[in-house]
Amino acid sequence: MAALLCLWLSHPAAARADDLQVSASVSDDGPDVGESTDYIITVQVPAETSPDAIIPQNINVDGLTITYEGPSSQTQVSFSSNAGMHAQTNITYTYSVVPQRAGDFTIPAQQVQVNGKAYTTQPVSLKVGGGSANGNGGNGGNGGNGSDDASADQGGTGKLFWAEFVLPRNTAYVGEALPIEIRLYVDARTRTQLEEAPEITANGCTVEKTTKPEQSEVTRNGREYVMVTYRTAVTPAKAGDLKIGPVQVAAVAQMPQRRRRTGGGGPFDDPFFQNQFFDDAFQMMSQPQQVEITGDPVPLTAMPLPSQGQPRSFSGAVGTFSMSTSVKPTMVEAGDPITVTAKISGDGNFDRVTAPMLTDPDGWRTYPPSSTFDAANDAGTSGTKTFQIASIAQGAKTTSPSLEWSYFDPIAGKYVTLTGAGVPIKIEGEVPTAPAPVLAQATPSASQPAKNQASQDIAYIRADSAGWGATFQPLYLNHTFWMAQGAPLLALLAFVGVEAARKRAADKEALRLAQLRKEKEAALSAMQRRDVPESELYQAAARALRLEAAMQLGREPETLDGIEVTCARVLDGELAERVRQLFDQQAEVLYAGTSGGRKAASAETRVAALETVKGYENAKPTA
Repeated sequence: MAALLCLWLSHPAAARADDLQVSASVSDDGPDVGESTDYIITVQVPAETSPDAIIPQNINVDGLTITYEGPSSQTQVSFSSNAGMHAQTNITYTYSVVPQRAGDFTIPAQQVQVNGKAYTTQPVSLKVGGGSANGNGGNGGNGGNGSDDASADQGGTGKLFWAEFVLPRNTAYVGEALPIEIRLYVDARTRTQLEEAPEITANGCTVEKTTKPEQSEVTRNGREYVMVTYRTAVTPAKAGDLKIGPVQVAAVAQMPQRRRRTGGGGPFDDPFFQNQFFDDAFQMMSQPQQVEITGDPVPLTAMPLPSQGQPRSFSGAVGTFSMSTSVKPTMVEAGDPITVTAKISGDGNFDRVTAPMLTDPDGWRTYPPSSTFDAANDAGTSGTKTFQIASIAQGAKTTSPSLEWSYFDPIAGKYVTLTGAGVPIKIEGEVPTAPAPVLAQATPSASQPAKNQASQDIAYIRADSAGWGATFQPLYLNHTFWMAQGAPLLALLAFVGVEAARKRAADKEALRLAQLRKEKEAALSAMQRRDVPESELYQAAARALRLEAAMQLGREPETLDGIEVTCARVLDGELAERVRQLFDQQAEVLYAGTSGGRKAASAETRVAALETVKGYENAKPTA
């Protein structure tokens, strides 16, 4: 009885039997960042009632993660001299509260419905400490300068999640690929899974693809974090004051929760178990919930490239580079191609690295170069770009063509020109000059004899036998008679044999012409495709011209060069030039490698090539 009386005296604010009260409180009003506390809504009702309570399921407070845990109940019994024994039930609805940053917070009043009647709790204040000697920090996410010292980084003080940009410097030249890091910091006590890579906004800049993340453990302001690092590069596209960021990353996190006290007198409510050791040993985690890791933007000043002193071979490359060259083969005949290889290595904006130019192009005929890029990092700002330039000497040469290439060094603030000297080679002979087409003319020869005039002499009829009827021997006994009879038969047999051979030859030629026409139709069909690349267009056009000439000359198309094809028809000057250009364009595609003519041919280019082929078909044969 004395114990029950003490219990009643310890709750002077307890409601009477017909009272119903709703209140709110926190179990600890001064937690640190990341340390959970309980927000409790208590409904006090008489023990004999069965209340139907409806409570808020979601409570949103910026900077706090609030998760509903569940209900519990406890009955209290008290005695009074005038009312006798009184029983009261306290139903508690518990929420786990995990602060994500330091500061002063207020959980607003909540509305609870009990048995259809609305009740409102009072607001509850919560003061969250930073959990370090530095106290409360800023609101996080400011860009860093690459230092890993905790004293240099105040942006994330007192936050569970935050991000920052790390730049080597806050100035860059237009076109310079500036490497940056995006660092995401996650409190080590949480269980966090990133849902996506960082999304970076950079007005006035282009942003490269981010690399695969790297993970490490760091200490910031006395707190342990898991740091996830992404690397990329930004390239200013215009001069002026620009801004990189902000950054936002979605994640799913489970927050640490304090071990809840049952208050029911169980064995784990003994004071022996109420210490930090057992709290850490029985650490509980909240349900997974969506969080957003954010970082503030950082400024970037973009400077224009100097206009004075810009070399002629500069194409917009900014960075630090080196160049090496080689030539194969080193001994050819004039008119045969050699391949000049240039390798440009370093760090910078490789999308603006173009092929070197020849410093002495006289006497050389070059074709569009092919290129390959071997990246040394995922962002594509470091590596080696290789160019292969096909060149044909127009005469004897002892050295290969020398090369020149320029870039802008942002560290030195000046243009740099790299040169590749020619290497010793041996090219002998001269390129044969193409003979001018000879137009065949059907003019009568001066030596052709004139038509014989009819003779004016009179031939008289002879009445004598001229000796052939001087004998009376029967004709069937005369071998001359039989020879005369057999001659027509032999002539007939010879005629039949010749005609058969001629027919076989004609059939063979007809089959050959049919095959050539079929190939020509296939080439024309390829030229008419809307998506045909320029390389295939020029090869198909040259093939169609060779096939048409082969049908006229009775030769195989592979044995005909461009000059022989041109001479097979009577062409005017304009059409002959267009045909010659088609063969030149095919040669450029042949020597340009994989990069030449990959883009789709325009409608005008396709129409011009088709008209040239059709004009050649309709021209008069020369033979």
